[in-house]
Amino acid sequence: MEELTINATVRKDFGKQKARIIRNKKEVPAVLYSKNHDTLHVSIPAEELKKVLKSGSNELIKLRIKNDGESSQKMALIKELQRHITTDEFLHVDLYEVFENQQIKTKAPVLITGKAKGIELGGILQVVARELSIKCLPTAIPKHIEIDVTELNIGHTLHVKDIKPVSGVQFTDNPEAPVVHVMVPAKEEVVQPVATAEATAAEPEVIKKGKEAKEGEEPAEATKDGKQAAPAAKAEPKKEAKKESK
Repeated sequence: MEELTINATVRKDFGKQKARIIRNKKEVPAVLYSKNHDTLHVSIPAEELKKVLKSGSNELIKLRIKNDGESSQKMALIKELQRHITTDEFLHVDLYEVFENQQIKTKAPVLITGKAKGIELGGILQVVARELSIKCLPTAIPKHIEIDVTELNIGHTLHVKDIKPVSGVQFTDNPEAPVVHVMVPAKEEVVQPVATAEATAAEPEVIKKGKEAKEGEEPAEATKDGKQAAPAAKAEPKKEAKKESK
């Protein structure tokens, strides 16, 4: 693992105003935590911190600390980094001291290599874990954990237990935890077009207002409610009354 150097200066003044003064000098307020020593407040050059971050967030750092004319040297890793939400300016850094002969717990990013067989068949590669928890010596921290997915087929999952061992590194996540998965492609729902009823040209229906009149009958008339009235009865000839003879 590459070793990078940062020059740090012990600071004894704290507070927001003092932190602002430090940032105006192109430096970053920082705190160094340690199991074996007291917490140390320092300031570090922003450009040197930027150089370390370009190499990776879990790079081992050699701190050259100046304190009232005296200097010391410690090894540290970045624990937490705060940036301004809009300007991306470094606001604060938490570091923790590590020792060459003591294993530490940290995380390493996952690097996917190869092209899964399942992708050729329409599957979708899903990376479940972007980083893995590991335990190792500070000098053995890998930049990334390389995972080859070439043989991964549709519906298959690669778990922590399936990862190729890395020299000097112990994986501390659950061995059954999924890391990479090739998803079965979702079935596309075929939408059947709704057949629109075509308007057919039909001849207008002729509504008869009444029955055909038989020969000698008057045609029936329709009433107001649409019902047919009975055909008018045929008038019978009046009989002349016989005169009584006297």
